[in-house]
Amino acid sequence: MIRFAAVFALSLLGVMPGLAFDDASQAAIDGLKRGKAVPIAQVTELMQGAKMWCYNQRENECAWSDIYLSIGGNDVEFEMSHPWNDLIDISYINRGALKDNRFICGTGYDWIPSVRAYERGTGYVIGGRELATLKLEIEQFTTVQQEFDCFDYVFEAVDEEAQTVMLLQRQYEDGETDPANDATVTLHFDEATAADLGWYW
Repeated sequence: MIRFAAVFALSLLGVMPGLAFDDASQAAIDGLKRGKAVPIAQVTELMQGAKMWCYNQRENECAWSDIYLSIGGNDVEFEMSHPWNDLIDISYINRGALKDNRFICGTGYDWIPSVRAYERGTGYVIGGRELATLKLEIEQFTTVQQEFDCFDYVFEAVDEEAQTVMLLQRQYEDGETDPANDATVTLHFDEATAADLGWYW
């Protein structure tokens, strides 16, 4: 009876046992202010705590996604995934650099050799000559050596029940930002929910 009463009281508060962020992420979230830029120290805690960063989410699909793998000093390594076309999804390892306690910036890292590819819908792994041909196609249509744009993040909302944090990503080119390039980022901290996400073309 006492256990039931405790659970009922928590449900009235919108908090259920087991639905919680890890301690480091919760500490970072507690310091956030809606509409304010997030200091990079708190961004890195969220990078390490979230299972996936999902950009411009529609239902259970992302325009693209990041999984942050490691942070050492100002160096950040992450896996980015998104559709290459309407038939193929790709994933690859990229690197960024933290700057001015506010931004993560591109480094011109050549991520093309790390590309992995999958058939959309079936998940079939593309390899061999087909993958080599795809990498050549990607190389023709991208300029990885010129990827030096910077990004910062503005806090928008937190949903403790869903274990998500919502940020606004702003892109800076030569120090200038254009709202047309803004992206809404949903950070998923629940492993099962993150694993169920896909990408839309």
